[in-house]
Formats: sequence, C-alpha cells, structure tokens
Amino acid sequence: MNLDARDLMSLQAYAACRPAYRERAIAHRRARTVQLGPAMRLQFEDAHTIRYQVQEVLHAERVADPEAARHELHAYAHLLPNGTEWTASLLIELPEAAERARAMPVLSEAVHFLYVQARGRARVLVSANEDQPDRHRSRPSGVHFLRFRLPPPMRAQLLAGAAVAIGCTHPAYSWHAPLPAATLACLRVDLEPEREPALVALPTLGRPALPLVPATRP
Repeated sequence: MNLDARDLMSLQAYAACRPAYRERAIAHRRARTVQLGPAMRLQFEDAHTIRYQVQEVLHAERVADPEAARHELHAYAHLLPNGTEWTASLLIELPEAAERARAMPVLSEAVHFLYVQARGRARVLVSANEDQPDRHRSRPSGVHFLRFRLPPPMRAQLLAGAAVAIGCTHPAYSWHAPLPAATLACLRVDLEPEREPALVALPTLGRPALPLVPATRP
C-alpha cells in the first residue's frame, strides 16, 4: 500500500466532504483498534488511517503546499503495511498525572515485549520505534510505533482463517488475549497488498483522488 500527494484532497474539497469522511474514517479506525490490557490501546494502521491522519493535519494547519503535504506523508510512511506485516500506533493511556509519573517508564519498556501468535506457531515479537534513534528505551513516551513482521507460514495460516492472540511478556504488564474476529478480518486485508480495503460505514464515497492544490480560477 502506497500513498502520495495525488491521493490527498485539496483543502476545499476535504472541507466540503469532511463530516461524512470523518464519520466513516473514524468507524474504520475503530474497527482496527484493540485494547491491550488496562493501559494500552493499539491502532492498527493502513492506507486509510494514514490518509485520514494526514488530511486532518493539513486541514488543521491550513497546509495547501504540495511539498509540505509530501513531507507530511513521508513522516507517516513507515506506518504503511507492506503485505508482510502489521503496523500499529500504540497509546499508553493513564489519566492521572501521578500514575503517569510512576508507571510510564515501566510501560514504555513493556511495549518492547509485545507479540502476536497464531495457534501452533512461535510468537512474533514486536519491533517497536525502530525509526526512532533511541527506540524510547531511555525516554518514556505515551506513543509508540509498532511493526509485527509475519513469516510466510504464519501469513498463509492467517489468510486461511486462523485465530491470533496478542500479548505482552513483560512481568509488569503480563497480558494475553485473542484478537477479536472482526478486527482480525480487517487485518487480514493488510496481508493482501493488491487489495485496498474499503472504508467502513460509507463504502460508496470512493477513494479521493483530487489534486492537492485546486487549479487557479481564470
């Protein structure tokens, strides 16, 4: 799955359809979101979630310059799955300031102990924050970027309908639970790179393919 500036709507076009687009984009994101224990939430990314994120940034910052839009896309490009992996943004959610100060260092470390596992297969360990020089190990953070590289036998098993569990082996955040069937159905599409999934809720809206900067009026 790839994105470039031609996949983005102009500011005017996006503003015109934003309510309907947001509704279906948020539904699409929700279908790809998993709660992992009491304090971690995973948002599995794809071309639609990244496109929506970039459109919202451009809309909020009133960015209409194509080069700036390409730069924004480049910043998120590492989160696009390539047909052999799952990618995700992970949020550590601790509402109380005192709890954040106490638990954030440990939970940031626990992120590096996540895994996915299909029945009869070895665990696939996460690669966390690999695009960050320090991988956050010495800098606790509430946001992390994950990649699960799935070997070919496991991909074949998943595409054949196998269930998958997700968990964490860190002693301070031990967790193991099956991925919900509805979420797993969405994630299987990420392993078929020739297919781009339809957005949830309003599939007839179609893929935006408008120029980033509209033509100047004569």
